Amino acid sequence: MEAERVNKTDPKEVFNPVLFWDADEIDIERNASYIITRILDYGNEKDIKLLRGIYPDKKLIEVVRKSRVLMPQTGKFWAIYFNIPPMEIACLRAYYQKKPLE
Repeated sequence: MEAERVNKTDPKEVFNPVLFWDADEIDIERNASYIITRILDYGNEKDIKLLRGIYPDKKLIEVVRKSRVLMPQTGKFWAIYFNIPPMEIACLRAYYQKKPLE
């Protein structure tokens, strides 16, 4: 079940502005992946509820699958929550091929 939709354009007005300390101007549509990643990693329950009111679960799932900057523990949690196979989560994949020790 998705939360009630929120109609705001500035995420600093919707969420705690401290979550976006490193950004001056943020567009809720253009910077959706950045906002979603930041809230999933550092937001609280209230932030998550608001996030789900702004973006559909389909968008959250897309970000969880594709984001390489999402913290691994965050990726694991949302993979379980949304029933996504861990192999489809970019932040859980190795960035390099491990070579066997010789």
